[in-house]
Amino acid sequence: MLNSFTFFRQIFLAGTCASCFGTASLASDDAMISAPVEHMATEDKPAKHIGGSEARLSRTDHGVTMTLETAELVPGSVTTAWWVIMTRPENCSATPCTAEDVIGRAAEVGTQIVYADGVVNDPQGRAVFAAYLPAGTVDGGWYDQNFNEPQSAEIHLVLNDHGPLIAGIAASMLTSYRGGCRDDSLPPPFPDTAKADGAPGPNTCRLIQDAIFTAPASRGN
Repeated sequence: MLNSFTFFRQIFLAGTCASCFGTASLASDDAMISAPVEHMATEDKPAKHIGGSEARLSRTDHGVTMTLETAELVPGSVTTAWWVIMTRPENCSATPCTAEDVIGRAAEVGTQIVYADGVVNDPQGRAVFAAYLPAGTVDGGWYDQNFNEPQSAEIHLVLNDHGPLIAGIAASMLTSYRGGCRDDSLPPPFPDTAKADGAPGPNTCRLIQDAIFTAPASRGN
């Protein structure tokens, strides 16, 4: 049986140390911060920066706005972007919060995960995502957790690959977590709200890329 660290690292495809991710840095616009987009770490490979990619995040007391431009995706596949928010990052076991914190200790760290955007990757395997998440009650979130303090939350932007577009369920694939995918491709520890989100199909869902924005108080720059 896998220990909890290995298990969650494998199913969430995420590294567990700050050096596995790029550190968010101030962008030229004082209202924005930027972070690199990376291929998520796996059991066999460390996280890897994607050349020419960038995620940007703006925080206010009223909500957060993001843009994410990336490459090295599968041409023609559907990719969705997700807000992964830890509202109490001070309770995480490390900075950034680990995969085990995000899913395994969701109540303690105040996890909320909710849809941000969805696209069909272009023929060169590139995609651009943009979304706004208002503070307060989170409609359609995986957990019963409000988003009341955008300025102090740790925020991960996570990309989920849904495989090739299927015409009959295209809308579901572009706007849900499970859309187009087999149930056995969904990580077992994910909540039922995630596994029921979208029309199933023959494809495989895979969490593939992310950008990490730690809480402002914990940034080193």
